[in-house]
Amino acid sequence: MRALFMDFPDDPKVADLRDEYMFGPAFLVAPVTDQGQTSRDVYLPAGADWYNFWTNQRLHGGQTVKVDAPIDTLPLFVRAGSIVPLGEPIESTRDVQKIAKVRVYPGANAEFALYQDDGQTYAYEKGASTTTVLRWDDAAQKFSHEGPAAWTGPDQDIVQVDKGP
Repeated sequence: MRALFMDFPDDPKVADLRDEYMFGPAFLVAPVTDQGQTSRDVYLPAGADWYNFWTNQRLHGGQTVKVDAPIDTLPLFVRAGSIVPLGEPIESTRDVQKIAKVRVYPGANAEFALYQDDGQTYAYEKGASTTTVLRWDDAAQKFSHEGPAAWTGPDQDIVQVDKGP
């Protein structure tokens, strides 16, 4: 979790913005902080396009947008040029987390290192793990990966999110 000014130092509007933050390099989180509030204004930093995680609507950075924020929906945006693997539901930490699909948010080149180990032992300390590098080439509109196969599903599990402004 980082304050927005750390990722967007050239945008003066984020210098003192205290109720939004980056979660990793891809997610902008804008929590609702007032009881009963069902919408809120969200500033999308300049220098990137953004996708509403829930609707996949693409928006330009450098603007404030009003978003619905019902009690069960956290305002969440994904930076264009991100790759987001989504796991299948699991009921226990003993279950192996499988990849259900991979979302690609076009607008810039992207890379994501997907690390996997058995999740239960210290075998990773002896090298029992794998890393698959996922890449998106925005100019070619092409998804690729290097390393071991990270999921067994068909190519349609790669979802390119792309709904224009």
